[in-house]
Amino acid sequence: MLPLWLLVVVPPLFFLPTAKDPFRLPKLLLAEWLAIASLVPLAWALRRVEAVHWRDLWRQAAIRAALPLAAVATAGLVTSSHPLHVREGLADLWIGAACLVGWSAALPAARLERLLAGLLWPAAAVATIGILQFHGMHLLAVAPSPGGTRYAVTSTAGNTGDLAAFLVLPCLIAQWRLARGAVSAPRGSAAAAATTATGRGGEKEAGRGSRSRWIWLAAALALCAYAIAVTQTLAALVALLLGSLTFWAVTLGRGSRGLRWLAAACVAAAILAAGAVGAVPALRGRVLEKLSQARHGEWNHVLTGRLDGWRAALWMLARHPWAGVGQGAYRAEFVPAKLALLDRGTAFLSGMQQNFANAHSEPLEAGADLGVPGLLALAWALAVVASAARRRGAPAVAGTSPGGVVVDGTTRAVAAPAPGTSRVAAAAAGTPRASAGAGEPADGAASRARRAGGAFAAAGLAALGLLCLVDFPFRVALVAFPALLFLAWVLRPAAAEAAA
Repeated sequence: MLPLWLLVVVPPLFFLPTAKDPFRLPKLLLAEWLAIASLVPLAWALRRVEAVHWRDLWRQAAIRAALPLAAVATAGLVTSSHPLHVREGLADLWIGAACLVGWSAALPAARLERLLAGLLWPAAAVATIGILQFHGMHLLAVAPSPGGTRYAVTSTAGNTGDLAAFLVLPCLIAQWRLARGAVSAPRGSAAAAATTATGRGGEKEAGRGSRSRWIWLAAALALCAYAIAVTQTLAALVALLLGSLTFWAVTLGRGSRGLRWLAAACVAAAILAAGAVGAVPALRGRVLEKLSQARHGEWNHVLTGRLDGWRAALWMLARHPWAGVGQGAYRAEFVPAKLALLDRGTAFLSGMQQNFANAHSEPLEAGADLGVPGLLALAWALAVVASAARRRGAPAVAGTSPGGVVVDGTTRAVAAPAPGTSRVAAAAAGTPRASAGAGEPADGAASRARRAGGAFAAAGLAALGLLCLVDFPFRVALVAFPALLFLAWVLRPAAAEAAA
């Protein structure tokens, strides 16, 4: 677990002031080595497995999602005219795929949840540094980025957009932990019984601990959300808003009461968004500028020149429909694509970035790099992830207790004992049973905990999906490895079923 905790905490704060690229490349190298180190003990544990069959491997949702895409990308070694770019891109892709498979197959869901919650610590630190930069306090031993106040808010991310994209997932994690805290120890559960047994002093201590966790989560959420606002990165703001609305829509349910709460949540989100725009004058000016450009039909200005990268990606896909230009070769093919489009009379955004290292859209870049087979493999991977996410909020499977037991904030489904088994025999067999104390039944609490987990899965996928459409989060180590941890947690139910 130590390499994984280091992966969660260290790369967001790590940079090399003396390097030519002090941020992205050092974070990538450190994160990849820590990720590989985390897989070594997991691979060593496989020695206890007597036999592994191919059908068992294919039942792992992470393998089903990652293998077709990795195979299509690897074929680019034969077809691409940019072998060096392809080799570099494949190294990153295969490390990411190995992490996704290894973490989802070997780590319990509760451990992945603790790692995700641990992201709040570096996120709060990074957000605090960015907020101080926005208010004129530059603590880092690097020169501020040129381009005005917005581009100086980089914190230890080195890039305003990277910083904002990194903070979206921690904001959703904080909301998830806040929503789930109310059901972490319901009345009638084993945790509540233990608290009661300790007496009034234990209740006071537990109450103080609960308040402390609530204050910490609320503070981390406020810091990260405000830091996103001061970066003025509209894509991250919209992704956070979409993810938050998705989370509360799923959490509150469909009933009339749930709809009323959802309407209230939408109103609250609108008020908070308006408050953020009002509290940050620079953000207000940026929003008004984008609205003015949209009214005049200047959509490439609204998208900050992204149409240039998207058009080039579509040109590459049209020219290389079956093999693509090769994994990671978009950068090398952008200039030929731009020259060809200029010859056709396509207008590129003047005064902005002349060369694109990424298409600023993960699906379009996958199409440019891997062609139609890559798009089909990507669609297959998304279908597998969506199927696993639906299981997160699904009712408990047959053969388990009515909902499991909530222990330390984690819902654990437990096998139901055989009919007629006494409590003593069940306890001796290691089968936990919910206590029959007064108050809310454990199955109701577990049901809401499952719903909160399903809501977080849906919210994270919605937010990451939006970022992928207009940005390249999985090509930046700062954002990619937390996202891989999240996807491993989403895919964990299917992996656990296959292992069983």
